[in-house]
Amino acid sequence: MLHHIFNNNQFSTLFDQAFIGIIVVNNKGEIEAVNKYILDEFGYEEHEIIHQKVEFLVPAQYKEVHERHRETFFLNPTNLSIPADRNLKGIKKDGSEFYIEMKLGFYKEQEDNYYIAFVNNISQKKEAEDTIKRLNAELDQKVKESTRSLNATVDQLSRQIKENERKDEELEKALEKEKELNQLKSRFVSVASHEFRTPLSGVLASTYLLSKYTKGEEQPHRDRHIKRIISSVNLLNEVLGDFLSVDKIEQGNFKPNLTWFNVSDEVNEIIQELKYILKAGQNISYQHNGETSIAYIDKSMFHHIITNLLSNAIKYSPENSPIEIIIDQVDQKLVIRVKDYGIGIPEKEQENLFKRFFRSSNAVHIEGTGLGLNIVKKYVEILDGTIAFKSEINKGSEFIITFNNQIEQNENGSDS
Repeated sequence: MLHHIFNNNQFSTLFDQAFIGIIVVNNKGEIEAVNKYILDEFGYEEHEIIHQKVEFLVPAQYKEVHERHRETFFLNPTNLSIPADRNLKGIKKDGSEFYIEMKLGFYKEQEDNYYIAFVNNISQKKEAEDTIKRLNAELDQKVKESTRSLNATVDQLSRQIKENERKDEELEKALEKEKELNQLKSRFVSVASHEFRTPLSGVLASTYLLSKYTKGEEQPHRDRHIKRIISSVNLLNEVLGDFLSVDKIEQGNFKPNLTWFNVSDEVNEIIQELKYILKAGQNISYQHNGETSIAYIDKSMFHHIITNLLSNAIKYSPENSPIEIIIDQVDQKLVIRVKDYGIGIPEKEQENLFKRFFRSSNAVHIEGTGLGLNIVKKYVEILDGTIAFKSEINKGSEFIITFNNQIEQNENGSDS
């Protein structure tokens, strides 16, 4: 039985705090364990669901089919992913049904066979897809109606041809903008789904493996998986930060909150935050030049810019390589240089570097959303700064950001 695993306090806590539903089922089709996500989504207490057949959570019209599939699965167990377009459903305690997507994994302990189902509620995603389809249909209908109206107007009033052409052009631009927005939303859903699933799977796998290392001399194995968990959580924070930043920028009217703060203290704090994701032998060297380290700028944006550039330098550099950050405060300017000696950016792709979702061809195997540098550039522009870079394949990259300290504006009392 699995009681010795779930009695592990550390594993039990992570198991219950997972951002995805987990159900452990024995070879009789009985539920052995569920996490809090499952209880919350299906509306049951734990004692109501444990030892029930897994079909307990399946709508009545699908129970018989599900039972046959389950029995077939145990005859030939394998890892299995059930895509969202299969329209798989679960049923709550109150009788309401909702869409789910599911992955199955097989696990054997001694003479007992189990499968672990990773379940995600995708009802909101389904609703969003239906809404997008409905909006597209409405837009198509509006296009047809508008086209008929324009043709009729051209036929009846030739003197208004130029005016109608102008309106038609504006309408096409508006429709194109709507289509781009829908594509952007779909891309966000796709990227978020992929980028969340990978680190979450890493956390779950490492957590499970941690429970296997119970001996004192196995501490190095535990340390390795703990570091992997920390790295995965940091990646999740990075992805969430990117999406929240894009959302704020897309809302428009995004104004900086300028304040005085110590740049050197902030950079040192960021370096401390990033030390947990440094690869073996990597180190970040920081040099500050100038008579002062105080600047008048948006502290949150500054933190995001430096964190992103240093994180990229770490990700795209090999082990045992230095990472340099140099800040010069001279002539009321703040100049930031972040340099690495990593994989570099192919010359023919450099013109696309700051585009949203761009990933260079030599970085596809490295985790990331392709949003970070796009956000950095937006923040730099909002702060009236400039950003430039130099890069060469397998020799590294250097990013140079220049800001006016805005000391004069502040001293003159203007609203910066």
